[in-house]
Amino acid sequence: MPPLRTSGMRQSRGAPTRHSGRVRLPLQMEAPSTAGVGTIARPNVGPLAGLPSESAKVRDPVLEVDRLGYAYSPDRFAIRDLSFEVGRGEVFGLLGRNGAGKTTTVRVLTTLLPPTEGTASLFGKDLHLCGRTERARIGVVLQAESLDFVSVERNLTLYGFLWGVPREVAKSRAEEMLTLFELNEVRQRKPWGLSGGERRRFQVARELMHEMELLFLDEPTVGLDALTRKRILEYLAGRARKGLSIVFTTHILQEADLLCHRIGVLQGGRLRASGPPAEVKRRYRGPRTVEAGFERPLTELERTDLLALLAREGQKFRVVTFDASVLTFQAGNAEDLVAAISRWASPRDLDVDRISVREATLEEAFVNLVSDDRPADVGPRSEFA
Repeated sequence: MPPLRTSGMRQSRGAPTRHSGRVRLPLQMEAPSTAGVGTIARPNVGPLAGLPSESAKVRDPVLEVDRLGYAYSPDRFAIRDLSFEVGRGEVFGLLGRNGAGKTTTVRVLTTLLPPTEGTASLFGKDLHLCGRTERARIGVVLQAESLDFVSVERNLTLYGFLWGVPREVAKSRAEEMLTLFELNEVRQRKPWGLSGGERRRFQVARELMHEMELLFLDEPTVGLDALTRKRILEYLAGRARKGLSIVFTTHILQEADLLCHRIGVLQGGRLRASGPPAEVKRRYRGPRTVEAGFERPLTELERTDLLALLAREGQKFRVVTFDASVLTFQAGNAEDLVAAISRWASPRDLDVDRISVREATLEEAFVNLVSDDRPADVGPRSEFA
């Protein structure tokens, strides 16, 4: 996968070459905006956290969920029929609107709530039987705040001691967390005296004080600025590359696109779709936006003829704007219409200066998913399991 490009930058292998009234133009792909996340360079393959090669698939699931459900009352289920797996070193994202069941899912899988139906296992052990040993191998950051009355720095070291981290290691790790989460200036303050963003950074930093194999993060970057989010995502990606498995819920879909190997979309407590972000975008992206620029203004007859062609061959075709020499439209078969424009222009001695197709975004796919009533499509099984 190529490195991520910021919005507005286009990929091209060279300048357009005109001949015989048309243009040989490499298709230009506009990357979706990553506003609010920051530009994060991805490795050559896979998302930010990195994917194992085809020959090095991880077959070591640390979390297995089968038809899991939780009900607040006999006729009121918060989540139902959830099935997915998370492999070692995999980042699995849970996406959904408010009330979709993300937090409830995390609370059940971290043994804070007992499942009503179905089964789940942590490190191969049934969730109902998990105790102190299994809990010591996981970490969890929930949305609800849990703060103590000693200083930020003392909180971090005490938390490390409670998890059995050696004193010197705990002190060194606390310094690392204070720097990473930009808490050095407030290290002697009590957590209750911090701002909302500082408290959130502190909660995540505190959980990362001990070694774990599976980390649950429920909206960990809420209230954080773009640079801090970028730094945290890069740190989490590095931990995942070293083998840490992460279950990650977020409302910031660009984060999921950058960090997660696979995502699951929850709607009404059920898993609506799951798979790699690229696959989910491909399935549910909807119409894509195309912008075609011509060398000169089109005549009224040419405009009418071109629009008739595109309407006839296009799927879900819709004109966005049509200025004198620039046509912007949306279509479900954007690439086919790019070729149709080239064929149409050729016999008219009309040069096409540029054509760009905006890449699908996870936000578009998410909106399409939660806005229709099609049956759930859980997609392919994890390549990590």
